[in-house]
Amino acid sequence: MKRNIWNKGTLLLVLLAVFGCRARKPITPVVVSTPQTVQAAVINKSTIVKDLSDKQLTFNTLSLKAKADLSINNNTHDVSMNIRMQKGKAIWISVTAIAGLEVARAYITPDSIKILNRLESTYIRKPFSYVYQFANKAVDFNTLQNLFIGNAVTGTLTTSASINSNGGQTHLKGDLSGLDYLLIFNTAHNLIQNNLNDKSASQTLIVNYGEHKTVGSQEFPAAVSIKSTASNKSISIDLRYNQVSINDPVEFPFSVPKRFTVKD
Repeated sequence: MKRNIWNKGTLLLVLLAVFGCRARKPITPVVVSTPQTVQAAVINKSTIVKDLSDKQLTFNTLSLKAKADLSINNNTHDVSMNIRMQKGKAIWISVTAIAGLEVARAYITPDSIKILNRLESTYIRKPFSYVYQFANKAVDFNTLQNLFIGNAVTGTLTTSASINSNGGQTHLKGDLSGLDYLLIFNTAHNLIQNNLNDKSASQTLIVNYGEHKTVGSQEFPAAVSIKSTASNKSISIDLRYNQVSINDPVEFPFSVPKRFTVKD
C-alpha cells in the first residue's frame, strides 16, 4: 500500500459516505429512462411517501464490517472497513489494509471530525462544516449516516416532490436547499439509487444500493456503490458489507498517541 493516498486520503475519510464506485463485481447500474407520469387521478402522494418512509431503516446503533475498493483521484486500494454508528450522534470508522494494519481511524459527530493517520502518525481535527468543501450544506450529519445504509436524504421524502412511476420503480425528484435530487426505489420500496447534484458548486453524487438482505425484520443493502466529484477532486468507494448488526452495544475507541503530530 502506497503512503501517498493516505496523506490526502485520510483528510477525506469522512467523505466516504458520500463518495465511491469502483468494484470487481459492480452493482448493476440503475437504468434511468424518462419516467412515465402517473395520472393524477390514480396517484396518491401521501400513500406513496408513507410506503417509502416505512421501508427506511430504523436503528439506535449499527455495527458494519465491509470490504471496500477505495479510490481517491484514481489512486485505488483494497481495504477493510469497520463502521459503527449511534443514530444522530456518532460515526466511527476504522480502515485496515490487506495485511491487517489499521491505516486510519475517524470519529465523526454533528460538531466535529477527528482523524488519525497511523501511517504518518498525524492527527487532524476539523469542524463538521469541513465537509462543505465537498458537499452541499443540505448534506448534514444525518444525511452522512443515511448514505451509508440506503436511507433517503433527510427532507426528500415529501409530497412536495415530483413523484412518477417507471416500469414498477418509483422516482422522486425535487430540490432541497439548492440541491437537486432524484431518488429511485424498486418495487419493494427499497432505495436503489440516490442522485444528488449541486450545479452551482459543480458537485455531483450518485449512490447505488443493491443485494438487499433481511436483517432482523428490516432490509439492508449489502452492496453500496458511491461516486462523487467536487471541483477537481474525485473520490469513489465500493462497499460490500459482510456483517451487519443492529441495536447491539457499540463502542467508539479514539485516543491520540503522544507521538502523533497535530496537522491542519
